[in-house]
Amino acid sequence: MTWMAVAVTTFAVSTVAQFSQTRAAGAIAQGEAEVQAKAEELAATQREGDRKARLAEALASQNALAGSGGIAAFEGSPLTILKQDIKTEEKATERDKFQSQLGVMTTLARGQIARTQANTGANIGLIRQAGKAAGAAALAED
Repeated sequence: MTWMAVAVTTFAVSTVAQFSQTRAAGAIAQGEAEVQAKAEELAATQREGDRKARLAEALASQNALAGSGGIAAFEGSPLTILKQDIKTEEKATERDKFQSQLGVMTTLARGQIARTQANTGANIGLIRQAGKAAGAAALAED
């Protein structure tokens, strides 16, 4: 094998390796974004559960307070307070769901963009290296 053939083979192997590594980095970035988005969804579910638990505690507390004052459960003022607490928690839940969905969509989009950029960079690098190889081969023929 001549030195030129060895150089071209080495050049081709290193170019393909770089191309593969760049594409793999993009896939990893997208995978990390998907995991991060899933974590955000789970955190939103946890926050919703926490809000429901606080609401149940408030209901029990108000019911006990009303009962100790001789007021039947879910009548008058305690009922009004409970309704307001429910409305407040529902609004907080809706707001949190929206913000979580927005965060998930943003994170997934960032991951996809990172992958696309990595793939584009890998393709451009491959084209550049192919151009250099073609130029070197043309010079070698002269």
